[in-house]
Amino acid sequence: MVKIHPTAIVEDGAQLADDDGLSVGAYAYVGPSVRLGRGCIVHHHGVVEGNSELGEGNEIFPFAVIGGKTQDLKHDGSDGKLTIGDGNIFREYVTVNGPTAASSETRIGNRNYLLSYVHVAHECRIHDDVIISSKAVVGGHVEICSGANIGGASAIHQFCRVGVCALLGGLSALVKDLPPYMIAEGNRARVRTYNSVGLRRRGFSDERIDMVRQIFRHIYGGRYDRSEAIDKLDKCEQIPRDLREEFVLFFRSSRRGIA
Repeated sequence: MVKIHPTAIVEDGAQLADDDGLSVGAYAYVGPSVRLGRGCIVHHHGVVEGNSELGEGNEIFPFAVIGGKTQDLKHDGSDGKLTIGDGNIFREYVTVNGPTAASSETRIGNRNYLLSYVHVAHECRIHDDVIISSKAVVGGHVEICSGANIGGASAIHQFCRVGVCALLGGLSALVKDLPPYMIAEGNRARVRTYNSVGLRRRGFSDERIDMVRQIFRHIYGGRYDRSEAIDKLDKCEQIPRDLREEFVLFFRSSRRGIA
């Protein structure tokens, strides 16, 4: 049996998996268009609303609001979808907004950890295994790729991208795209070095980390302008093809520019 506290409100129409591990705590609220998967826990005073679908094993801590109405003034009143995967943790006072239009989506993947007071705006895409530290603000249409780490009290401008295993330092303002495997910090955030510690934690070999170091020195070493550096990297056969292509595609597809 699903555990629902007597003071919780679960609206008619909400779909809760029939699972002993699913629980809704005291004074929590689950809206009529919400779908909760097996093992989800909504702690006391937690809120899940809007057209929101959560997979298995997600945990919503007190006073978090998941699926709230977008804060974009262009919202036309339609009910777009928030899709959340499995094993995510939303700590106290986290807010995750739904999209602006019915045809669009806010999407969060699997095993992400959003610490207290984090805000994720409309139409964001957060992949897997991302950590967003307390009081960070993620603007609309931002994409954060797998394994990235966002420092506390940082801000990411709308439409920016954060690459795989990149790290944004605390108290930073990111207004351009942060390439994969790099560390950026400051206001405005600038790339300072490559994320060797994060790569090692992700199981990268010493040889592959050294390849990333070479890419960092090639792009940010000052020998070439940015476009020339990317063209030369694309032809550099000493760097593994998959790693070269990852960087080249990221740089050439940037709309905001590169940090």
